[in-house]
Amino acid sequence: MSWLIESWHLLLPRPLCAGVLALVAVLCGAWVGIERERKEKPAGLRTMALVSLGSCAFTLVGYAFTSNTGDSGRVAAQIVTGIGFLGGGVLLKGPGGVQGTTTAATIWTVAAMGMCIGAGYAPAGIGFALAIRSVLSLAGQWEQMLFGEKTDVVRLEFEPDNGKTEIKIDCLLEQFGIFHAKQQSHDAAGRRGQLVIEFRLSARSKHEFLSALVAMPEIVEIERK
Repeated sequence: MSWLIESWHLLLPRPLCAGVLALVAVLCGAWVGIERERKEKPAGLRTMALVSLGSCAFTLVGYAFTSNTGDSGRVAAQIVTGIGFLGGGVLLKGPGGVQGTTTAATIWTVAAMGMCIGAGYAPAGIGFALAIRSVLSLAGQWEQMLFGEKTDVVRLEFEPDNGKTEIKIDCLLEQFGIFHAKQQSHDAAGRRGQLVIEFRLSARSKHEFLSALVAMPEIVEIERK
């Protein structure tokens, strides 16, 4: 069971070890990225796999630079700095506030996972991947149970404007992270569209969302249920 607790750099020959660790890093990063991809986040499967692989590769290079001057530690420190810039790139300022913080934190954690794997502790990296997926999935559900707001429903009546209004509404829903089922119909004359939206937002985000709907001139009627 030494492969569970000891560095694989001590257990496998050098060329084989680097290849195996790189493969494990890609698989772990991709597994974490699947969750982000399913939720249509900016950084998905490929991004997380590359972040994990890159961190692992830099750590392996750091081992090649190991000397009395401490070069390997310098390489690891620069990984943290570089990942900070990458994580900042996925932060977006939307109508509902800053978006992408969870994805940025995931990138940061996946980089740490890749460094752990690159250091030779592949089982620990797999454990990190399991922990990250658990936090993203289970903790998200727990958060909704503890802090989630009550579900609101609004009915909209709008001028279709040759389909342009529906696109504007879809973009607004995406900005606020509203992906619940929508029921759409038309009035008896077929001139106006009707849309029922079910959403769950915090008090501030709900106010901003409703204000954005009111500001759209194509929407002629808003009814809260």
